[in-house]
Amino acid sequence: MPANFTPRLVDITKALASPGNVNIIGVVVDVMPGVWKSRGSSTCITFTIKDSNLGNGHTWDGLKVKYFRDNEDSLPPVKVHDVILLRNLWVRSLQGGTLGVAAQDRDIPWAIFRPDPNPMARSSPICGPQPFEPDAVERRKALSLLDKVASIHDFRKASVEARPPPSYVVQTSAPNSRSYNRKKFSLIKDIQEQTFVDLVGEVIKIYPNDSEKALLYLTDYTSNKDLHDYSPDNGEDNGEGCEGDTFNYQRRFRKKWTGPAGQLSLPVTLWEPHAAYARQHIKEEDIVLLYNVHIKKNRVNGRLEATVHTNRTNPLAANVVVVQPHKDVRAQQLIDRKTAYWESHPRKRKPAEEDNQKAPKKVKSKTRKKEALADGQQPLAPPVTNRSRYEANPNVRAGNPSVPTRSLEAIIASEEHTNRSPDNIEYRFPFQNFCYRTKVRVVDYFPHDLEDFSVPVPRASSHEDSDREHNDFMTWEWRFCLLVESMPPPPAGQAKQQIRLFVSKGEAVYLHGIDAVERNPVDLANLREKLFHVWGNLEELKRAAREKGAEASHNLGALSQQPFNCCIQEYGVRCRHRIDTVDVDDDGGDDGGGDVAPACTHEDCFGWERRFAMFMTTIEA
Repeated sequence: MPANFTPRLVDITKALASPGNVNIIGVVVDVMPGVWKSRGSSTCITFTIKDSNLGNGHTWDGLKVKYFRDNEDSLPPVKVHDVILLRNLWVRSLQGGTLGVAAQDRDIPWAIFRPDPNPMARSSPICGPQPFEPDAVERRKALSLLDKVASIHDFRKASVEARPPPSYVVQTSAPNSRSYNRKKFSLIKDIQEQTFVDLVGEVIKIYPNDSEKALLYLTDYTSNKDLHDYSPDNGEDNGEGCEGDTFNYQRRFRKKWTGPAGQLSLPVTLWEPHAAYARQHIKEEDIVLLYNVHIKKNRVNGRLEATVHTNRTNPLAANVVVVQPHKDVRAQQLIDRKTAYWESHPRKRKPAEEDNQKAPKKVKSKTRKKEALADGQQPLAPPVTNRSRYEANPNVRAGNPSVPTRSLEAIIASEEHTNRSPDNIEYRFPFQNFCYRTKVRVVDYFPHDLEDFSVPVPRASSHEDSDREHNDFMTWEWRFCLLVESMPPPPAGQAKQQIRLFVSKGEAVYLHGIDAVERNPVDLANLREKLFHVWGNLEELKRAAREKGAEASHNLGALSQQPFNCCIQEYGVRCRHRIDTVDVDDDGGDDGGGDVAPACTHEDCFGWERRFAMFMTTIEA
């Protein structure tokens, strides 16, 4: 293949149907305002592109693209009506949708075409991150799209009848308008499904770590029977998880719940630009005013929840405002209800207040320990409560915090893998391309030596006919595996599940922040220190066991570690026993004369093996 060969372009419709690495050209029909910055070093912009049905009045049928770069200047400066070329873009399925991802560790060339005021001029595209010249096919496609888009002034031209009336109203711009029949201000006790209301409430919790939305929990200290019932923060376990998590897969927020007990708190999802405002200006215990809040029921548990959508008539307007209680009568009434609630529920007061009252006891406890040591007694290990034992490690952060966690037992036995054929035969898929969030602890890892976590691989040659002997340039990649199990463990009578969690390449770098290089003492020490936050003293115990000549990883002693939340993705590989069904010639080659079985002959095996890999998880210590 020649070095300057460019793979053919793929239509966006085909890219949406068949994810993978593609070269695409499309018209930018929507751009999310601003540049989103992660907690690390990367910056990101989000935009949507289409190459067909440009005048159908909506943008949801296009391909949403997230482009990441360490340097903000390397991001494509896209605007609506631009035509953009993206080479080697990774199109993937994620959470029921399809997304184009330009990761910061991958080379994703882009070229932006814009119409030239001079019709006789040959427009030159803006290219990056490195200069390059689009080929003739790419240029013709881009110019053709520029001609099509020239007569389109707005990509969102939904008819008045097709618009959801409430989502188009912003109170700040039309406070007296009644044309959309939007409901007025409401208390949480009066909200109903499929209505749009304004709310004033106190922020109990906020989860802002998402590039597109933020999740907050709101209360105005009025009760609604259709909300989730939070138990008092007294350490009791009623066996029920938080809203959206009927089977208690998610970490029990009630043990850190700082709000009122009972059915008084409403989860609200804020989309952009409201989420951006919340990240910058809202913190817990703030009193906020939310406009045009869509009340709906959760499809899983039937509980009420709320959403504040992007304002289509004014996409830059934020429908959330921090309220000063002395300037708003509704906020002052909320303060009165709050005071009355905590006065009438002394046993359900906030954990922060309880901690302040228990502080003197901790001082006395430390004094008693010092006196015991002074008498020559051996120090006792501090008691580990269920709360501290199962609490997620705050130094390890998993992406998509608004997604509920699931136990490994629930993932392994997932009903989504069960299917029924047209002949009414029930069977299970060997794997599904799903992503999950879970809480786990590490019980073993492989390879056993940290020195073997990075491996050398040949650097890809630019010519197929290059002599391998002369291709002695090597690069290094991370490849290691963690054996994990769920925390908290399953209830008595249910089998405990363990899975092998593969960590490799860029996801490993994202986890511990260290580039894969030829092993050296400095990087090895940094790696050991980083991974200590994931597996605790496991590596120390394994190293001590090997020094004593023991190779088995069981009976190492008591593990001292904290579980952590992580994102895992499920995928499939060829089963390991498939090779038993393939015949090759004597020299190991396959010249077409070998007999290949159509599938694996093992019972209940479709020729594929289910695997799990870690992603979007990072150690922040």
